[in-house]
Amino acid sequence: MIKYIEGFHKLKIFQKKDVVALTNDENTAKELLRRYKKDGLISQVRRNLYVVTDLATKASSASKYEIGSQITPTSYLSYHAALEYHGLAHQFFYEIMVSSKERFNNFEYDGISYIYSESKSNVGVIIPPTDTLIRVTDLERTVLDCINRIDLSGGLEEMIECFALITYMNENKLQNYLKLFNKQVLYQKTGFVLSYFQKEMKLSDDFLRFCKSKIGKSIRYLTDKEESNSYFKEWQLYAPTNILSFLEQGGDVNV
Repeated sequence: MIKYIEGFHKLKIFQKKDVVALTNDENTAKELLRRYKKDGLISQVRRNLYVVTDLATKASSASKYEIGSQITPTSYLSYHAALEYHGLAHQFFYEIMVSSKERFNNFEYDGISYIYSESKSNVGVIIPPTDTLIRVTDLERTVLDCINRIDLSGGLEEMIECFALITYMNENKLQNYLKLFNKQVLYQKTGFVLSYFQKEMKLSDDFLRFCKSKIGKSIRYLTDKEESNSYFKEWQLYAPTNILSFLEQGGDVNV
């Protein structure tokens, strides 16, 4: 049965149905999974999800990003996990946020917790050409998701540190995604936050005017009322006095 190991390595991460397709026999597939797992050739991530292990180290040959992307047929990396995949994370988290249309129970594998978040839309979800096992929100969708749910982005300080590393944003995509979200408060928060990075992200004045035209009359809070204690009339938003102070404290970026 060792003849199938090459096929397993090509799959890298797989379900029982993939093994059945490989062997053309369900009983053989069950026996392969049992034997290969016992011999340490594969590892079970969760129910009906397996990864091939490195023959030398016995560690998973699939990355945490690949695992997160393959939990369900519609799962994809989102929020801080997407920031991390795009190379923007300031801190390393032992949690991977995974959005999916199909609900799954949170689980831990190899020291990483995989946390479910309901997928509202697949718009902006991409498969990178060099990482075909990965599904992740593109940069523009990731930024808006994080502003929409700052708590899932690692908190305001982490989000600001991440955004400071972005050198370009496609404002047409941002506008289209904002229209799909269709949330007045998100226009307020997005315009406010991205105005601090307008030059670095190469955003036009027209984009900020677009956000401002959608904010209506409601007064909102960027974060909780205790932290967001300064009022910014331009955006009708309460927020911390200087969100860039996080960068000054960290000393990584000159503002």
